[in-house]
Amino acid sequence: MEEMVTSILESSFELASTQRVLATRFYTLKPPMLLYGPPKSGKNSLALCLGRAFKKVVYVDFQDARLIASMHAYIHTFCHNNPPNLLILNRPPPNFTPPSVPTIIIDNTPAHAPEHFAYQPTMPLNFAEFTHFCKKEPSTLLARFLKEGNLPATLFLPPHAKIRYKQDICALNFGAHFNLFKALLFFQAKSISTHHLYTQLKKHLKTSKDTLYFFLATLQKSLTLFLIPSYFKAPPKLYFYDFALPYAFSHTHSLAPVFENMVALELIRHFGLKALHYHKTCLIVQGSNPFACFPYAFPTPESLEHHLSSLLKALPPMPILVISINYTQASRLASGQTYQTYSFSHFCLNILPAL
Repeated sequence: MEEMVTSILESSFELASTQRVLATRFYTLKPPMLLYGPPKSGKNSLALCLGRAFKKVVYVDFQDARLIASMHAYIHTFCHNNPPNLLILNRPPPNFTPPSVPTIIIDNTPAHAPEHFAYQPTMPLNFAEFTHFCKKEPSTLLARFLKEGNLPATLFLPPHAKIRYKQDICALNFGAHFNLFKALLFFQAKSISTHHLYTQLKKHLKTSKDTLYFFLATLQKSLTLFLIPSYFKAPPKLYFYDFALPYAFSHTHSLAPVFENMVALELIRHFGLKALHYHKTCLIVQGSNPFACFPYAFPTPESLEHHLSSLLKALPPMPILVISINYTQASRLASGQTYQTYSFSHFCLNILPAL
């Protein structure tokens, strides 16, 4: 048994590295560290990319069916006798204690991280990373980003395979809750309480309130689902880690919630979830210099006058940024309030980094 485990461990990193790995993303990794996040957000790729900077790396995939539980103890012996420069543990069991070597752990949530490990939440690509890896003009990439989403692995797939890939990943990761997760996609960018969500879902699904509450909590811990609270007292809004995910399960899903979700993820990545609130369709970033961000894919001066005038009646004075697909005409409301308009590409690549 020891010989078999030794063989697996000695060749593990080389074999794992045969998969296509993105060059270093906008993260700083330093062991001991736990990478966590939603399915296929690039956690494994980040760890393998880091491993290339070390001479001797051991990669342990605990989902490898050959590594039965009785073999886990030998990993400590192996690392003691042959100390690696870096140990990468992919989805170790909760009761597994890492050896005393520089270690990166990959998991869905930080729930079982050792006390001395730093946490690194790992989200899918933001637009800046997407343009960096695709090496094309940002203006030509926006339509692809909006349609295909932000999962790193889909960059390397042919167009016809991307939707099926997302369906398979969701089915694999959510298992018995797959249908429940699919049903949640309908509520993208909608303001809804958990109780009201349950009353809507139980019309079509056999699920309990406890199951729904537990599943929502799990999705939030793994950064699969984000609940942004209201600026006032309305229920939270639901946003998903891959804004284009509803397109994998519906031919009729509206563009508006997808675009709003896309903008929300950029703000979450830059400012953190705790800095964000919403009011109607406006995302509000709070802090020392608060501002209101209004995602509106295809605005006109008339529609902006209507929507922004309504929003400003409830909000305190603050700068207003209108984010659209390609509308860039700055203007002034009838009330005299000015606002700035930016294309999504320009906002993400030039404005957001300076905020």
